Amino acid sequence: MAKISVGLEIGTASVKAVELIHKKNGYKLRKLVKADIPSPEKGIEREVRTVKVIRDLVHKYKINTKRVVSGIGGESVIVRRIRIPLMKEAEVEQAMRWQAEEYIPYPVDQVCLGFHVLDKGLRGEEGEEISVMLVGAKKETIDERFGLLRKAGISPQIMDVNTLALFNIFQLSNSQPMDGIALLEIGYNTTSILLLDKSSPFLIRDINLGGFHITQAIAKELNVSYKAAQEMKEKYGIMIAYAEKTSSNGEIGLRETDEKAPKESLVDRTVRKSMGHLVEEILHSFEYYTSQREGARIKKVILSGGSSCLKNIDKFLSEELGVPVEIINPFTRISCDSTRFRPEHLARVGPIFAVSLGLALRRIREI
Repeated sequence: MAKISVGLEIGTASVKAVELIHKKNGYKLRKLVKADIPSPEKGIEREVRTVKVIRDLVHKYKINTKRVVSGIGGESVIVRRIRIPLMKEAEVEQAMRWQAEEYIPYPVDQVCLGFHVLDKGLRGEEGEEISVMLVGAKKETIDERFGLLRKAGISPQIMDVNTLALFNIFQLSNSQPMDGIALLEIGYNTTSILLLDKSSPFLIRDINLGGFHITQAIAKELNVSYKAAQEMKEKYGIMIAYAEKTSSNGEIGLRETDEKAPKESLVDRTVRKSMGHLVEEILHSFEYYTSQREGARIKKVILSGGSSCLKNIDKFLSEELGVPVEIINPFTRISCDSTRFRPEHLARVGPIFAVSLGLALRRIREI
């Protein structure tokens, strides 16, 4: 019998589900669905709406509730890559509890800890060392997520970390060396940054800025409703300059692609301004990477998340960050029935489903 897993990502504004068949030689896409959460404000009412959206999605698309892998993210999840003296793996678990007190900014008894040994045989000042990825998540956050899912009639088999799920799907879809790669997931409320070194996570951090804040800035600047601002953002996006030969002397010069209408120009300026803080934080992360990696630099950014669909955002970020920016297509190594899932459609929506697809890659053990 084919093994099936369902990656269920519960965001602030939507719920996304990917159902995969795990085969001996790869994965096959079975279901791909997304449902928006109306009025995604915080509080009890939001939880009620989210539970209803999940229940309706499960019922409408007949999602297998016994094969669910979900995830958590945000500030309540801390991931650190650390080095400790060489020791037996049985001893590493105890060592991680001591390390957690230094690296996790919450009391240890309030956190669920996990770890994964990345490298062995590293040279340290006092002998051989190993590199370990330490993951800490607040128990309160995990309990809340389990509670929400159970209200929706789901008992998840695995609770993962969203950013690590993003790393998993990048590993699957990428065959090139992964040193100096930055994964950037721009979501509704939060942007996650994951910097890779030696094919493993080097730095993971979340920034409280996402597509919601950009739309909100447009609504305020143009004095329109949030819905109207969202429509403008999707229509206009970011304007960019391009190189063109002048007719007089044949030199290359830059000019705007089109003469902007006042509204279009205002949307462009507002989007650029609202993304300024995000660009600064990304550059700070790049600088930290360089300082810790003996001058090594970030070579490329791989972009995902709902805001990756914003017109020209890849070109804008490339200009601001000074490195190539590509939008991920996480389905490149996932087989599917082309009559049900058109390749051009998967390429277009792929960045939105990167995390949920990464969650679905987790294999659920048979009991």
